[in-house]
Amino acid sequence: MDARQIEASVGFPDGTPAHFVDETTRRMVREIEQIQAEEIAAGRPKLFTTVRRTVGQVQNPQALGPGATSEGSHVGSVQIALVPLEERETTSERILSLWRERVGEVVGAESVKYTSESMGPGGLPIEFKLLAKRSELPELERAVEQAKSILANYDGVFDIDDDSRPGKWELQIKLTEQGRTSGVTLDELIRTVRAAFYGEEVMRLQRGRHEVKLMVRYPADERKSVEDLGNLRIRTADGLERPVADLAEISVYRGQSEINRIDQMRAITISGDIDTAKNNAFQVIADFKQKHLPKLLADHPNIFIRWEGQQQQTVESFNSMFIGFAIAIVAMYVLLTIEFRSYVQPLLILAIIPFGIIGAVFGHWVMGLEFTIFSVFGLIALTGVVVNDSIVLLDFINHAVRDGMTIREAVMQAGKRRFRPVWLTSMTTMAGLVPVLLETSFQAQVLIPMAASLCFGVLFSTLLVLIQMPVAYETYAWWFDVQPGDSDPEGLDEDEADDAPVPPPIVERTEAPNADRETVGV
Repeated sequence: MDARQIEASVGFPDGTPAHFVDETTRRMVREIEQIQAEEIAAGRPKLFTTVRRTVGQVQNPQALGPGATSEGSHVGSVQIALVPLEERETTSERILSLWRERVGEVVGAESVKYTSESMGPGGLPIEFKLLAKRSELPELERAVEQAKSILANYDGVFDIDDDSRPGKWELQIKLTEQGRTSGVTLDELIRTVRAAFYGEEVMRLQRGRHEVKLMVRYPADERKSVEDLGNLRIRTADGLERPVADLAEISVYRGQSEINRIDQMRAITISGDIDTAKNNAFQVIADFKQKHLPKLLADHPNIFIRWEGQQQQTVESFNSMFIGFAIAIVAMYVLLTIEFRSYVQPLLILAIIPFGIIGAVFGHWVMGLEFTIFSVFGLIALTGVVVNDSIVLLDFINHAVRDGMTIREAVMQAGKRRFRPVWLTSMTTMAGLVPVLLETSFQAQVLIPMAASLCFGVLFSTLLVLIQMPVAYETYAWWFDVQPGDSDPEGLDEDEADDAPVPPPIVERTEAPNADRETVGV
């Protein structure tokens, strides 16, 4: 589905000066403006109306909540508001592809992503987590790199990334055995270092309506390097002042910008986008699971995998819809069984549903539409629409047979006399859906696949039901030996009669003759 807004985001290592991000985002703006200038020069309409450039903050369109925003001088983004689809000739996916090619590789960047506004399931087309215990972190990082290299070999897969990002460089101070024996605690050591480099507030001065903090710390030339930190003096328990280097180990370490855990295990998310013109996310993930995942888990036995993103949500949605679809079919069968007093005739009615689904798939191919989750919504609605024509025909045939008409004559008359109601019912349904199919606005892009499923499914089933129902009923009549005037071909009424309780016999009482009566007189 075409998008109204596209975005390019870039992330450098944590601590990168903002001017690097500023220059990269300006380069992205120049390239997208150049693309639009070339479109206009070729006589085509413009592509976008507004450009918004941000340095210091990036919004993740696939996430919600506090974690959806990344802040810092090392990140930036460019957001483009496109003109409506009916006013331009180039799709948003094509614009993103051109933009990505023009910008090219960004030297020094940890991640560069080009995304569009999403209206479907949340997450990226390819997204899963690898999990491991804390002690297996090196193995987890090797497994992540191996999985990313495998995904990079698939055609059409791009923007492969993970959320394991190195943080800022930091100094770690650890007390030595000599430092502990001197009576210095780690808390005292850290407080001394903080006071020397950051400063300690000694008083506040009143300057008019404002208060000014007075901070005391080492001069700037004595707090420039790790060596200056090692030469910092701290008073020990014996009253002597000794350098920090004699009491503690100082190491330079680069930590993680964020740490994610699931079930008390470290989790690293691997994600990727896909060009739908070159490949399909379902096929890529299925091939990855079948060919590469077993070997990946065998090479790293302490690693676990958890699937997420669009694929996982799509699978969950389809599972719930199929359960609801099955319940709806059973409910329809029960209602039709009660109405027609038959166990087989409801199956003749429901047999038209697969033909309607075939018509819906054919309609997507004719219109060049992708089969989406909204197409499935249309298929489920279609099942309740296509059976109407079958009900009309079957009800007429049943009444004709009960009135003494032959089977062949009944099905022929049903096609002739019920053709107009069947055709008008379907045509009015399709006529109401045609405006949706012809709509080009952004809001209608979601509804078009659903309308295509309904419209083409009804059309295809209407053409076939006039052939399918007579043939199916003649087969049914041959199997159950239905005869003209037969109102219960399956013998349901006889079964009910056999199961009914037998009433007790009626015994007549007769009076004795008068001669045998005993008469009492006075």
